[in-house]
Amino acid sequence: MKLFAVISILLVAAPALVSASVVSGDRTMTKVVKILQKMLAKSAKAGEKERDLWGKFKCYCDDNEANKRENIKEYKLQIQEFENNIAEIQASTGALSTECAELESGMADNEQARKDAQEIRDKEVKAFTSEETDMVDGISSIDQAIETLAAVGGDQTASLLNFGVKVKRGESESFMGNSKKSLAKLKETLKEAMDGVSVLLTHKQKRAMESFIQGPQIGGDYSAQSGEIVGILKNMRDTFKQNLASIRMAEKNAKEAHDKFMKIKEEEFETMKKAFDDKQKQMGDNDEELAGQREMLEETQAELASDEEFLAKLLVMCAKKAKEFEERKMMRANEEAAISKAIAILNSDEAFASFGKVKATKSGAMSFIQISEHQQSSLRSNVIKLLSQVARKQKSLKIARIVTMLQAKNPFDEVLKEIKKMIDVIDEEEKADVENKEWCETERDENHKNKETAEDNIKSLKETINTLDDEINNPETGLLAKIAETEDGIQKNHDDQATETADRQAENAIYQQNVKNIVAAEGLLKKAIKVLKAYYDQFNKEELLQEDPEGPDTWEGDYKGQSEQGGEVISTLEFILEETHAEQTDTHKTENEAQSDFEDSMADLKKEQETLEEALAKYQLELAETEKALAENKEELAKTEAELKAIEKYLLKIKPGCDFIAENYDTRKKNRKLEKEALKKATEMLKDTPAYKKAVFEAEQEALGDCKDVCNEEGRDHAKCEACLAGTSVPGYCAGHKGTPGC
Repeated sequence: MKLFAVISILLVAAPALVSASVVSGDRTMTKVVKILQKMLAKSAKAGEKERDLWGKFKCYCDDNEANKRENIKEYKLQIQEFENNIAEIQASTGALSTECAELESGMADNEQARKDAQEIRDKEVKAFTSEETDMVDGISSIDQAIETLAAVGGDQTASLLNFGVKVKRGESESFMGNSKKSLAKLKETLKEAMDGVSVLLTHKQKRAMESFIQGPQIGGDYSAQSGEIVGILKNMRDTFKQNLASIRMAEKNAKEAHDKFMKIKEEEFETMKKAFDDKQKQMGDNDEELAGQREMLEETQAELASDEEFLAKLLVMCAKKAKEFEERKMMRANEEAAISKAIAILNSDEAFASFGKVKATKSGAMSFIQISEHQQSSLRSNVIKLLSQVARKQKSLKIARIVTMLQAKNPFDEVLKEIKKMIDVIDEEEKADVENKEWCETERDENHKNKETAEDNIKSLKETINTLDDEINNPETGLLAKIAETEDGIQKNHDDQATETADRQAENAIYQQNVKNIVAAEGLLKKAIKVLKAYYDQFNKEELLQEDPEGPDTWEGDYKGQSEQGGEVISTLEFILEETHAEQTDTHKTENEAQSDFEDSMADLKKEQETLEEALAKYQLELAETEKALAENKEELAKTEAELKAIEKYLLKIKPGCDFIAENYDTRKKNRKLEKEALKKATEMLKDTPAYKKAVFEAEQEALGDCKDVCNEEGRDHAKCEACLAGTSVPGYCAGHKGTPGC
């Protein structure tokens, strides 16, 4: 807009410059040049202000971008940590849930085992009660039968004595009289007793009992029969009593074993119940912690989303501002170049020649050069020509500005100061180019190294991710496969324990029944042997020789019955008793060995279970750690890939500027050298003008003040001059400055 205003002024002023008077033309040219110079200065000032504003805005963008990126990085790490914590808690809860399920199954099995044992025990008690009742009733019936036999025998004997009947051995006479009623009662009692013990009688004993019940005889036959029956009944009563004691002892042992088993199972149940409650509490604590972790995860994710949204908007805004600043800087540079070019055109030699032909331009801005040329020969014109040529050749706005100042008739001091500033600016530009070149080389080297490092890291991370994924998901050697295999092993171990326990219980039940049967058989054998020995031992005793009474002829020799065969039977029964006892010993031994084997097997299974559970916990921990490492490596891979893209983007971003520096560095350096040489030469030429020398001399004389005459007369380095300038006496000055001329 400023350039358009200048052009408008020139277009308006051009006709006036041609047709106006001398005085009018002078004012117009001077006004136009001054307007252009003010516009140039204002543009430079506005540019400095905009650079300052851009610097502050850039700091805001950089600081906020750095802060938000750091926050985003921290939030992502926190989110990863929360997700890992959640995964660990879920894994712990899963393990606890599995353990609780196993404990529930164990408690259910325990309760079922106790229930089964109680049912078996109830059946045993019922069977024992029934058997005990039968034995007690049987003993009572036998006692009643023995008492009835004794009572009937007493009545019959009393009746025979009353009637004067002599009873001799072997006689079959009987006399019932009033004993019919007693015999009927005896018959009924013996029948009841026989019904209860018939299974324990031999065939011979059954026949004797049945014969006696059908028709007992009075007299000697009755006594013999009743004595035999009483002996049978007493033996059976003893057997019943022994069997009753045996089943009562077996019942006592069974009750003690049952109580011990139930106590062990109840303690085992309480242990599992306590472990189950503890794990349930841990699961509750895990649920609370999981809820807290999820809540913090959601909050962090919301903060991450907010910062990411802010950063995205910030980057767009800052990029837009940066583009605007570059465009404004370029437009300002173009504007300043155009203004400088316009000033140079208006103050050029051609303009001087053209404007010098008209009255309107013979005075004013052009007259400075023309007058100077007359006053200082052609030196000023030579300086302008030199700088103009360099400015045109190098397209240097800096030198053009100096030319403009010379053409605008600025004092030499201002021109020289501006030249010095220009030289300083050139030095700063050269320093900036060096710094930019070094910066570009450093940035490119560093970022290319970072790019190679990132590419190597990406390759390494991908290999690590593949390795970790294989460690988790390999169908044969992966952690998931190991966990599944271990869980199957734990289930099989549990099933084996349950099977072996059930088998052991079944074997023990068989053992208990076998021992019970063996004990009963031993008791019966001992009783039978005792009865037989008690009978047959009478035939093996040595009797004293004495004279036998004479009697009717009957049979020869003493009665030995089946003593010979009875001895063989006793030997056989004793052998069977020994074998039975040996069988009982073997049964106990077999049971002890089976129980020992069962305990060893259960110990091995428990140890195997513990090993499997430890392995499962180890695999689950390794799985959690490997999954965490996998997630971290994936996160690191994504981060590194993003960094690689950022590096590549950054290299592309700095490429135009750095390529420009690299391609034009030598040319720019050469041009700056030419500019400095031209400016230095112009300085030397300007300082060599009489006007400049006169101005310098006048400035020095003015600086001497009241000491001017003394210093001019004695010399500038004389002690009198120095003392005057210092405001002290010559001796006083010389005291501190020995060796000064005049001291």
